[in-house]
Amino acid sequence: MRDRLSKVIALAHLKLALRATIAGIVTYLLAEQFALPNGYWAVLTAVLVVQATLGASLSVAIDRALGTLAGGVVGVAGAMLAGKSPLETLLVLSVALFIAAALAARSTSFKLAPVTVVIVMLAHPGDVAPWLSGLTRVAEIALGGVVGLLCAILILPERALGKMFPYCAKALRLTAQLLDLGRGGLLGQGIDPSVIDRLNGGARLALRAADLRLVEVRAEQAGRLTTQTDPAPVVRGARRLWHSAIILLRNADRPLDEPVAGLVSATLTAATTALSAQMSAIADRLDGQPVADLATRADAASAAVAALEARVEELNAQGAFGAVGAETLTALFSAVSACVHMRENLEELAARLAEVQGEAP
Repeated sequence: MRDRLSKVIALAHLKLALRATIAGIVTYLLAEQFALPNGYWAVLTAVLVVQATLGASLSVAIDRALGTLAGGVVGVAGAMLAGKSPLETLLVLSVALFIAAALAARSTSFKLAPVTVVIVMLAHPGDVAPWLSGLTRVAEIALGGVVGLLCAILILPERALGKMFPYCAKALRLTAQLLDLGRGGLLGQGIDPSVIDRLNGGARLALRAADLRLVEVRAEQAGRLTTQTDPAPVVRGARRLWHSAIILLRNADRPLDEPVAGLVSATLTAATTALSAQMSAIADRLDGQPVADLATRADAASAAVAALEARVEELNAQGAFGAVGAETLTALFSAVSACVHMRENLEELAARLAEVQGEAP
């Protein structure tokens, strides 16, 4: 029952809901205290600013502040220039919207500018001076932004790094499956293109999500909300491993010639199995699970890949590949090269992960 409930709504979802609720309530009370004419804008901003991570919250707060400020300036200027006739207002509104929309098109940080222009120029015209309307709107957005950001920082804060690593772990696990399937294809065990497409698609989406979280991590670093070492090398390492698996898979749809497959089957299987085991161990570490034998798995993978290289070099020196077709040779040497690259990338990934997690490489 507990597992089923966690699939519907996780603890992270409940934390986010709590932060957003507190932000909205606190902002509403402050808006009432300061008698803001449109306090709902402050409440709306506070709720929108509270995101899943600190980095995302900071980015949203900055974007809303910049958009509101730019839109307020343009809107106030437009309201002061607009005449009393609807036609004059329409002409000035068109120019003001064009300027604000151009700013929003140039940078997403100004995406709220056109909305603010419309509010300042058209909301309750004639009730208050245009400059006062613009200043009030900026104050309301600022209040909501500050409260929302403080709630994101102080109430059960979530670091972007904790959201990024699981996507890297997912990409590694899918890459390990791709590696095993590629080995099976080379050794004549068959390969299903639909499965390959599904795994590749999943790895691609996971790495794309990791890239988005990386942006949030850097926002936290820029805002001095964290002193975390830049985790970009971890994402790059996961992507390089995926690319190495793709290299192996390019030639796995046609099995190696039987004589060659029999000669390299044992060492190729040992190498890919050890690499998959090391990838799985690093994925567990990325998910926050304790992995006691990571160094042992790394040594085993390194030894297995070295044995594969030595075996292929030995066979080549003995002339065992003299009558082998070009396709088989291309597939074999591509597989060996992919395994070597994976070993190197896994070593680099483990070192960079240790740095980010504050351990000795």
